[in-house]
Amino acid sequence: MASSLLDPRIKLRHISCFLEVTRQGGVVAASQALGLSQPAVSKSIAELEDLLETQLFDRSGRRLVLTRQGEIFGRHAMTAAAALREGVESLNSDKVSQTVVRVGALPTVEVEVVPRAVAMFASGPLACRVHIESGPSTHLLGMLRAGKLDFSVGRLASPDVMKGLVFEHLYSEQLTFAVRPSHPLAKRAPLSVRDIEPY
Repeated sequence: MASSLLDPRIKLRHISCFLEVTRQGGVVAASQALGLSQPAVSKSIAELEDLLETQLFDRSGRRLVLTRQGEIFGRHAMTAAAALREGVESLNSDKVSQTVVRVGALPTVEVEVVPRAVAMFASGPLACRVHIESGPSTHLLGMLRAGKLDFSVGRLASPDVMKGLVFEHLYSEQLTFAVRPSHPLAKRAPLSVRDIEPY
C-alpha cells in the first residue's frame, strides 16, 4: 500500500510559521507579520520539529538560524508554498477571464463615452472583460429586456417603452437639425419637435 504523500499531522500553519520565522529571523517579528501570538508561532515550530524528528533552527544566538536540516526542508517548503500560491492565483485569473460585462451603447456613445468608462472600469478592483453591443435605442432596449445586456447607455425613450426598466439620467446632449437651403423649414425659427415630426 502506497504511503501518504504528506504526514496529515503537518498543517499549512506549520509551513507558514516556519517560512515566516526563516524570513524574519525570529518569533517576535514572525508573529507580527502573521498576525498571530508569539506562543502560537513558537508552538507551531516546536510541533513541526517534533513531527519531522529534527531541529530546524539553531537557537543559540539572538536570531534563529536554520540548521542544515532546516535549510534542506526550507528549500522544499518554499517551493511548495510558491506552487500553492500560483495555483490560487491561476484560479482567480481564470475566474476574471470568464467574467464578461455586456454593455449596450449608441454609436455616438460608443465613440465618445464608452472608451473612457471602460478604461476606468478596467483599472478598478473588479477586472473583467467588457463586451460592447452598438446599435439604435430600440435594438439595445430589446436586448436589455431579453437579458442579453447587463446595462445600456442610450437616449431616454418614451415612458411606455421604459416601463419596467430601472434607469438614471447621466447627461444631456444638444441636437442640431440640418436641412438644405430650399427646405420648407430652412427659414423657420425657432423650431419645435412638432414642426419636425412631419418630415
